[in-house]
Amino acid sequence: MPKIVGQDPSVVKRATCRECGAINEYKPNEVRTLWKSIDYGGGSDVGRGFNCAQCDKQVVTEHL
Repeated sequence: MPKIVGQDPSVVKRATCRECGAINEYKPNEVRTLWKSIDYGGGSDVGRGFNCAQCDKQVVTEHL
């Protein structure tokens, strides 16, 4: 059985919330799909990110 002995700080990233200005630290496993839609031309529109820890608004880290 694996044993956790700590966290590698090199995987932690930061993103600033555009609503409240809070600087959020997050790990890659905390990023999720926020929205997914199809545009008029048939292409997809996907936003990935997380909710701000302070104001709970969406913080977008990737827009595909």
